[in-house]
Amino acid sequence: MSEETTPESLPLSGVTVVDLTQVIAGPFGTMNLGDLGAEVIKVEAVGRGDRSRGIQPTPAYFDTINRNKRSIEVDLKTEDGQQIVRELVADADVFVESTKPGRVESFNLAYEDLREVNDSIIYCSISGFGSDSPYENLPAWDTLVQAMSGIMSVTGEEGGQPLWSGLPSGDLITSMYTTQSILAALYARERGDIDSEWIEVPMLDAAISWLSARAGHTFGTDEPFPRLGTRHPTIAPFGLFSCRDENIVIAAGTQSLWTDFCAVLEREDLLADERFETMHDRSQHPEVLTEIIEAELASASADVWVDRLQAADIPAGPIHDTKSIWADEHVVRRNLKRTMEREGRDDAEVIDHPVHFSSLQTHLGTPPEELGESTDGLLARYGYDEAEIERLREQGVVGTGDDA
Repeated sequence: MSEETTPESLPLSGVTVVDLTQVIAGPFGTMNLGDLGAEVIKVEAVGRGDRSRGIQPTPAYFDTINRNKRSIEVDLKTEDGQQIVRELVADADVFVESTKPGRVESFNLAYEDLREVNDSIIYCSISGFGSDSPYENLPAWDTLVQAMSGIMSVTGEEGGQPLWSGLPSGDLITSMYTTQSILAALYARERGDIDSEWIEVPMLDAAISWLSARAGHTFGTDEPFPRLGTRHPTIAPFGLFSCRDENIVIAAGTQSLWTDFCAVLEREDLLADERFETMHDRSQHPEVLTEIIEAELASASADVWVDRLQAADIPAGPIHDTKSIWADEHVVRRNLKRTMEREGRDDAEVIDHPVHFSSLQTHLGTPPEELGESTDGLLARYGYDEAEIERLREQGVVGTGDDA
């Protein structure tokens, strides 16, 4: 990512997104659009804002999913508040919402309502289960989506209980489809194939789609994919292995990699062992194979073994945590941990956008804002004078945030 960007270098320069989402599934998706150059206007509830503003640690949790957005604080239960959002949408390209079923209708901000003010709007609704699901009104938390989708069933140790994945996988999967579908609709509109579009992204459907090869196991065997911890059902050696001091991950997943792996271990005799002759043979004897490998790995530290294996082009690496990862030489060289400076309060630590173009660019433009920080500036842009803004503030229609 270049530090200097121009409107022409940002793929979504000139695109405006009105963002009525909160927590992760919507905000991470709209942040992706902001990284690509879209102006994202984040509409937040007066006094409370996005619920992730209250999740500890604050504001670090919120900051990681809300850069490149301008916050406006609006009470959507009021007619004036609804009118403000309609005026924002009238000049926008995209509207994204993740409210409870029936909520946008009560705010007069449904797709049909907003098409009246902008007949070319790309409207995206993020929901737990979709508008025609028997679970339509069930609140969709990430852990519930992981459980109901099958993701939790394949996560955990062999013989153990199903586990939440640790990442908010259901939310993040949904965010990726949100970004993808909006980009597709913008392209179709630009091409003249559509005038406007309503997109529905149900979290459960999105999560189920990522079962992919795990579902393939069931389609081919009529059996559930098993929980195996870090072990693979058909590839060995694969997974977590103990060294003298720490664990590492090894994935010697081809016959040539197995040959090279044995050479690094100085155990070429294993190549003649009929239990390990083929990949299938090795996958049928995972316990004894692991025991043999770990006996060799116990002779040196994890760092030594990772260096030796990587020097032989064998997929192997350390098991980082969310603190140690930032010292990894790859992360440091690629400058993946970034700091966005903020005047008057602590700077925001964020993760760089991972995609790099040859001609186009992404950017870290606007640091994560405080609740309502751009309220006055945005209202002024849309024609509200100081007296009108003060009236709205006194009536509680907008919050007390000051323009950045």
